[in-house]
Amino acid sequence: MQIKKLPKKFLIYSLTFGASLILGLLSFGGMFSLLPIVSLALASLVLSVAYEGEIYLQNMKGALNKLFKANFVERQLGNEFLLTHALSDKRNVPQFVIDYKHQLQIVHAFGHERLSPASAWEKKRAEKTLKDMEKYFSHLLFSSMRNSKDPYVNELLAWMDKHQRKSWKEATRHRRSLFNKVKVFTLFSGLFMGLGSTYLLMETFAAIPLLAAIPVATLPWLIIPMAIIAGSAYGLLSFNAITDLITNNTISNWYTRVRNELKKGISLYSVFLASTALLLTTLAIALTVCTAGTWWTVVKETKPLFHWMTRMPGFIMGVINPLITGLSSVFFNLQNSAESLDLIDNELKNPEGIFTRLRKWISESYQTLRENENWIQIFNPFRIVLKLTITPLRIILFLGHLISIGVTADRVPGISQILSALLGIISEGFEDAHYFYNSSHHHKSHSDNEAHAHCHHHDHEGHDHDHTHESEEAHMADMLKERLAPGHSHNHDLDLPTKLLKFVFAPIYYLAAGWDYWASGRKMSFTHAVQKQKGEIEEDIAPPDHLEKPSIDWQKQHISFRIDRFKEKHHPSFIGSDATEEKRNSLALLKSAIMSAEDPITRLQNEKLSRYAKHRMFFSSGETRTQQFVRELREQVGPKI
Repeated sequence: MQIKKLPKKFLIYSLTFGASLILGLLSFGGMFSLLPIVSLALASLVLSVAYEGEIYLQNMKGALNKLFKANFVERQLGNEFLLTHALSDKRNVPQFVIDYKHQLQIVHAFGHERLSPASAWEKKRAEKTLKDMEKYFSHLLFSSMRNSKDPYVNELLAWMDKHQRKSWKEATRHRRSLFNKVKVFTLFSGLFMGLGSTYLLMETFAAIPLLAAIPVATLPWLIIPMAIIAGSAYGLLSFNAITDLITNNTISNWYTRVRNELKKGISLYSVFLASTALLLTTLAIALTVCTAGTWWTVVKETKPLFHWMTRMPGFIMGVINPLITGLSSVFFNLQNSAESLDLIDNELKNPEGIFTRLRKWISESYQTLRENENWIQIFNPFRIVLKLTITPLRIILFLGHLISIGVTADRVPGISQILSALLGIISEGFEDAHYFYNSSHHHKSHSDNEAHAHCHHHDHEGHDHDHTHESEEAHMADMLKERLAPGHSHNHDLDLPTKLLKFVFAPIYYLAAGWDYWASGRKMSFTHAVQKQKGEIEEDIAPPDHLEKPSIDWQKQHISFRIDRFKEKHHPSFIGSDATEEKRNSLALLKSAIMSAEDPITRLQNEKLSRYAKHRMFFSSGETRTQQFVRELREQVGPKI
């Protein structure tokens, strides 16, 4: 881990702790109010945090990127432009779009499997190039450049102008304005949440005997830092959720989708879709009311941290605080409802029923088992023990998690605690449905990727050719949407309880691996046997040789773009040392040589690193930052991919 990244990582994990603290304390208080048993309330706290911690971590990263990443809005809109027009334009697209699709196929060929270190490194290289292509595209889209001497760039600029490039620049200003308004709202949201967190913490400290023994004079020193972190974290969570709603245009898109289906005529599908949308929206609003009511109850029933807080006007914590927290909550709930609707809609549109797919999965799994294992391996007693214990335990823990989330908003005056908790459980159940089921289009196998890619190089006659071409285009559209479409993930694949179960049952996993290793006649390594039993086999995957690579013109633009960005960041014009000027000139010469070279990759590989060895400071030693850049650039654009 690089030392310079440690402060950022510490900040992210601290904020994740703050967000988890709010959820955990709400869960603790809700469960303790329902059943005043400290151990049960603590279990509720742990389960709520354990499953949602990874989600909060991703949300924190997303929020901080939106706030501090340079040109984030331009990158976002650049991706939207590329997706919209790369899908709509079937012919006469610029060479850059063709190159982008080729690079996307290379990345997609690695699939979603766990990769060996070598394959993971190659995939990382390919993804970095794809990300550079997106940065290059957005930089050009929002630049003031109207034309260029380079035909490759000119062609791309003309295509952008054809699709109202100017209007997208206006869209950038509009989105920035919206994001700034969201910042103001989430600032207030974070302030009130920090204030409300002091009440939550006081409630928890009073309920747990060990914490209740802490002297009153010490409490502010413990509670205030935690409340500040919790308030900051909640503000960032709110910012990320609201900006996701704006970016995804979630509400408008779903309203349009349901309305269009109803316009086609009344059918079982359209009625079910509309009814489900109405049900989940109503559920989201009901949960918002429950959340606001719970915060109102917490403030009313808990002694404040400081005496001066009792002198605040009642409407601040009794009206404004529940209103602000309720409004923040509704954005989360609406986003989660939209995800649930997407899952249901994808399921309804799937031509194969769920039972058909289940039968197919069982059949394929059995066939794979028979092809790869003998009967002694199949009847591995330790693996059977694991299957009969791990899966039921995961289900039990997950159901416990649903309950722990459900009780976070169960203290609403005038509403039964059981009823409000039930609403929360149902909502979280919908939201986490993909914990047991993943939509197929999100997890295509490597073999599927190869099959689709292979179609690209085989011509067929008549109807077969047309069908293959349509299938090819549909597959590319799926890849573009998966890569470029704005979205919000809620994934429990890395949940802490599953990791903990694997750790606790590690001896049995190793016994199962030992049995498999022995029964196979030692045809596999013991390490591979352990990976197999844990479902963590690392695969060696490489893109098929027949996949086309981006053009030489793109390679030139890529290297040139990276050099320009490096000079802007590390060698700005206001730094005038001799060493800096020398490196700046050497990079300019390298860029010129690359643009005129027939083989830009080879030219880059032949560049002498000694040209960039002079340090700015006489006492510095080792490799200079410019040498590191040139070496890393060689590795990224090297000949293998």
